[in-house]
Parts: sequence; C-alpha cells; structure tokens
Amino acid sequence: MSFPAVVRRALPALATSAVSAALTACTALATLSLALYCGTASAGAAEQFRIAPELDQGFRALGTHGVFVLYDEQAQRWTVSDARRAYQAFRPASTYKIPNTLIALEAGVAQDETQVFKWDGQKRWNEDWNQDQTLQTAFHFSAVWVHQEIARKVGAEGLQSRLWAWRYGNAVAGPRHDSYWLDGDLRITAVQQVEFLRRFAEHRLPISERTETVARRVFLREETPGWRLFAKTGWDGSGPVELGWFVGWTERRNGAGRCVFALNMDMQVDPKSLPAGSKPPSQHELIRQLGPHRERLARQTLQAQGCLD
Repeated sequence: MSFPAVVRRALPALATSAVSAALTACTALATLSLALYCGTASAGAAEQFRIAPELDQGFRALGTHGVFVLYDEQAQRWTVSDARRAYQAFRPASTYKIPNTLIALEAGVAQDETQVFKWDGQKRWNEDWNQDQTLQTAFHFSAVWVHQEIARKVGAEGLQSRLWAWRYGNAVAGPRHDSYWLDGDLRITAVQQVEFLRRFAEHRLPISERTETVARRVFLREETPGWRLFAKTGWDGSGPVELGWFVGWTERRNGAGRCVFALNMDMQVDPKSLPAGSKPPSQHELIRQLGPHRERLARQTLQAQGCLD
C-alpha cells in the first residue's frame, strides 16, 4: 500500500481521536471554569437585608423607641428592627472607647491591657472611676477621664487621621479633641457601628496584629462553652432625649461565624407612667432604671436570632 493510501485510511481515525481529545480538554476546561466561577460567586454572595419590625417589641414594652441592627456572618444577612432609625446618626458616647482603645495601643499610649493610668484625685460621680485604672478596667468601668487622657496624649492630628483611615462614623474629631465623642460633632449610625466592628473582627482595619490581640482581651465581656461576647455600652446625656447604646459581636466557639450587632434606644420614661406630681428621674436614676435594659434587650434578640446561648 502506498504511503498516501495509508495516510488516507488513517486520517478519519486521527481526526476522530483529535476531536475526542479536544472535546475532553474542552469539557475539563469548562468544568474548571464553572468551578472557579461558582467558587467566586459563593465567596462574594450578596448580603441579604431584612426589616423585622417585630424586634421592636422590647422597646415598646418599655414605652420607648430604639433600633436593633444585626449582621449574621454565617447567613450573610442583615436584620434591622427599624430601617430609618438604623441610618440615623447619634453621638457614640462610651462606645467610642472601642476605637479609642485601639488608638491608645497603636499610638503607644498603652502597651497592653495592664497599662496603668494614675487617678488625678478628682472625685467623680461614679465611684469606680475614683482610683487608678488600667486600660482593661477603664473599658470595663467606662472611665471617661482615662480616655480623655489618652486623647490628649495622642493629640488632635493623630486622632483625626485614624478616624479617617478607619472610616468611623462621620469621622469628625472635634471641635475639642478630648471630648468630641461626648459633646462634640462625632456621629455614627447603628449600621456604621456594625460595619466598623466587622472590619475589626475580620482583621480589615489598618492596625497591628498585636493591637488586635490585646484589644480582643479588653473587649471580651463574656465567654461560655459555645460563645464569646465582645461588647460595650454607651450613654449620651447631652441631648433633649438621652440615648443608650449596646454594641459588639458574638463568635461561635466552633468557628461557624460571627454575629455583629448594635442597639440604641431613647433613655426616657413615659411621663404617663409616673405618679401624679412626681418629678422626672435624674440622669443617674435613669441609668439605674433603664441602663440594664440595653444589654438585656440585645441579649434576648441575639438569642432569638441564634447568635447567643
């Protein structure tokens, strides 16, 4: 058989083999592409947003108004009790001690949670403040004077630059650089509180690993076999209606995800509930009466949403 005849007879088989190999390669490539696409789609899945007005029941039972905002990392879902209030900005008050603790560590004002701040001898209304503090106790007791001292040591420029870099609320560190979170122009919404805490918990803030590690020890409020709770209270008494905060996040000990949350509520008593002729309660009386409800309502909601035992 001549060479051309051999070639003619072999061509169909060769063509079939080549086509088969090509189809196999294309199928493998398509499968790989689909897997990569699906993996990317899963990793970047859209976050859901759910309005749940039934979560207002706790506020209504107290005769007040408030909002609860939750982001469930595992479900990739936002849940808010009142969408309008979730985007309403308020002073952060003592919840600002979360970023201010990070600032103290990043700026070297505090080396770790045991850093001592000497009491200046000035008597203040909260007896827990009238003693030497550490970074840890200043957070636990919400000692305002310690965080004002931190702010003065860091200085206006160092404070402002970090608020900008961390995108904290409206990032206004003024007009006074040692009280802007108490009576100044700094404002933050409940949604922004959650977004900032997510960036910290997910290691997305431009801070050192050491700062993260120490800060987590400071922020830890409670630890159980199933969960860790990191949180901070806040109280803004500067406005016509006083405001309470409870913000933070929970972590499942099995590594199955976090729930990041923010609650704020009007700290007021319905005048109709007061005995005839009685005076409205003072700020300190309100703190005693309504203060514990911030954490109680947040915990109840977290438990109902499967974010806490």
